[in-house]
Parts: sequence; C-alpha cells; structure tokens
Amino acid sequence: MTHNTISKHLPVTTTDDELDTLATEGRLHPIGQPLGGGDIADEDELRAIMSGRPTLGHDHAIGHGASARRQVRLPEHTNTAIDAYAAKHNTTASAVIRDALEAYLTNA
Repeated sequence: MTHNTISKHLPVTTTDDELDTLATEGRLHPIGQPLGGGDIADEDELRAIMSGRPTLGHDHAIGHGASARRQVRLPEHTNTAIDAYAAKHNTTASAVIRDALEAYLTNA
C-alpha cells in the first residue's frame, strides 16, 4: 500500500513494508507528540480502554446485545441547538437525542 503524504523527505510511493523497516531501524521519526499517554494502572483499566464504547442493547451499557442505529437529517438550527445544549450540560449530542426521544415516547 502506498501513502499519498508521508513527509517531504520520503517519496509518496513508500510502501507500508518500507515504512516498517525504517521505523524498526529507528530512521523514521515521529512528527509532533503522541496524544494521550500515562501509565495504565492495572488490567481492568486496560480492558476499559480497549473495549471501546459499551453497547446500548437489551442489557443496557454493559456490553451485551446490539445497539440499534438510526440516522436522521436535522435542520441546521436544530443541530446547532443540540450541540449547544450538549456542551452546556457536559454531555454528548447522542445522549441528548436519546433522552429527548425517551421523554417524547414516554409522554406520547
């Protein structure tokens, strides 16, 4: 596989195998600092990091069942309002939408 942009010092036709060799030999240097970092306290913390998002399936947020997914188109003003609300309440747009739908369907 070739890369379109690698660096000004490597040709764009450099393959993954060539990059691997350069990195193994210590001749491929990172640009900038890696994100994150720090020590992992224990195996439980590592599992939490590696497991990704919990599902919202039938056993709600414990990793069992499948999360259904729906896509909707929103007017720009509604989308902006959701983002503003989520930021103000330190939550996510997805959580706001889920909560709003639950409230709407409960009162329907």
